Amino acid sequence: MSDQSPSRLLDKIIIRVPDGMRDRIKRVADSNNRSVNAELLVLLDRTYPEETKLDEHLQDIAELVGKLPAEKRGDAWEAVFDRLKVLRNDTA
Repeated sequence: MSDQSPSRLLDKIIIRVPDGMRDRIKRVADSNNRSVNAELLVLLDRTYPEETKLDEHLQDIAELVGKLPAEKRGDAWEAVFDRLKVLRNDTA
């Protein structure tokens, strides 16, 4: 691999894991047809999603609700908030 490889420009994190954990990660990565690095990136992205993803989803919801007739928007927002409450309780 060349010293000019684009991956050499990425941030790096070195971690220490308990005995056996790297093997467990490798088995899961293999079953997902990914490298250990790619598997860890998937897990980290799930745990630490970009903050803008939530903002984008909220904007999409607001735009969809905004397209509804004015008399239906209140009910739509209530349904959105009710669903968020259910999801919050499911993850608590």
